[in-house]
Amino acid sequence: MWRGQVAKQLAKITDFRLFHNHLTADYVSSIFSLKDKKSNEIKWKFAIKMIELAAKHKAKGVIFTKVYDSDDKSFIKKIISILKKMGGEILFVKLYCDTEKLYERVINKSRKAFDKVRSTKDLKNILEKENKYGTLPFKKTLVINNTNLSPKKCAKKIKEYYSL
Repeated sequence: MWRGQVAKQLAKITDFRLFHNHLTADYVSSIFSLKDKKSNEIKWKFAIKMIELAAKHKAKGVIFTKVYDSDDKSFIKKIISILKKMGGEILFVKLYCDTEKLYERVINKSRKAFDKVRSTKDLKNILEKENKYGTLPFKKTLVINNTNLSPKKCAKKIKEYYSL
C-alpha cells in the first residue's frame, strides 16, 4: 500500500520516470469494468506499449507499480522479453508490511487519486479471498518489509541494492 509513495521517492533519487499502474486501470475503467479479464488485457496492452516506447526512446528508467497476481504472469514475461530485446532489464521489488500497518495505510488520503482499495473492510475481503501479494516465481525479486520504513528510506534501499 506504500508502493506509490516509495515509487515517487525512488523517481526523485534516480531520475527515473514513474508510470503508476493505476493510470492504466483508471483509464480503462472509464469504459470497461475492472472486474473482468478483458479489462486486464486492455490495461496490459497500454502498459506494454508505454514501456516499449520508453525503451525505444532510451528513457533512463521507468518505475512501474504493480501488485503481482498469478494472472499477470504472461504480462510480466512479455515486458521482460521486450526489454531484453531492446537491451534493457527489469528489476523487481516486493514491498510488504505487517497486516495492522497495511490496514492503517489503506485509508491514506494519497490513495484517493486513483480508484484503489481505500477501506479496511474491502482490504480484509481481498486478503481473505486471494493471495494478491506474492512474489514472482520466475524472477529474482528484492523483498523489503517496510512496516517501519519511510517511503524515502525504502527508496534508498532499492537504489543501493540495485546500484541505480
